[in-house]
Amino acid sequence: MIKTIVVITSIFICTNLFAQQAKPCQFIGLYDKNKRGICSDRAMISEEVKDYAEYTLKRATFIELHKKENPNTRFITEKESVIVYEYEKKISGWNCNSRVISIKTGQSINDCNKQLADQLTKYPNDFTTQPKTIFTWQGKGPSGSEYTKDYGGLEGKFITANTGTRNIIVAKFTNRTADKLATVLLRTDDGKMWVEYVYPGNTLTKKYDAKKLEVQTLYQDDKTPKPSFGVIDFVKGLAREALENEDGVLKIRKWDPACMCVRG
Repeated sequence: MIKTIVVITSIFICTNLFAQQAKPCQFIGLYDKNKRGICSDRAMISEEVKDYAEYTLKRATFIELHKKENPNTRFITEKESVIVYEYEKKISGWNCNSRVISIKTGQSINDCNKQLADQLTKYPNDFTTQPKTIFTWQGKGPSGSEYTKDYGGLEGKFITANTGTRNIIVAKFTNRTADKLATVLLRTDDGKMWVEYVYPGNTLTKKYDAKKLEVQTLYQDDKTPKPSFGVIDFVKGLAREALENEDGVLKIRKWDPACMCVRG
């Protein structure tokens, strides 16, 4: 059962893996969002911080802003990993469930997931619903391989984020054009196809459970309706390549029009 729970929690790899490149630590703040007495729901925010001094300043501002909402904060150092997860809990003696948000810290994401799995096994009645990971932060432990490419105005950053049982590629797309809607067509090695839209000035970060990710980008005026795409668009695509996750290292496979396939 523990293994199953670890798999469930591990697949929700946070798209904030790229954020740690800017500042090495994290501020996490929790507060009551929907106040319903003892059955209030919790909410969270997370921000990058340079060090504990910056965390202290953000904490003071956060406490003042949410002083009537039961505020609580955590400082996550650059050497720690963390998962933040949510679930519903039935409040004993009251006819209601609360949305609970909790935190696990450890030496790695897997360590945090194991702690959660152990808690689920030991105290199953504490969880009315299965926990869902909503935020993760990987410290200075083993990190993934990274690849960056400019797709003619759309910047793509890719990083591997493997767990013990799954190959994962996290993609961050930033549209640096002034007036073009970037349409990103992706296909994973299991045949699933994805269409993502990134408007000018916007950034999209998303996780894909895949060993290989084929990428194609198309552009159109941002004021026109979004187009529909299918398999044929992958054949006719302009900027297409595949990223392959080989034991945590990204290998780039280029599209070869001679064979209509990805080589390399």
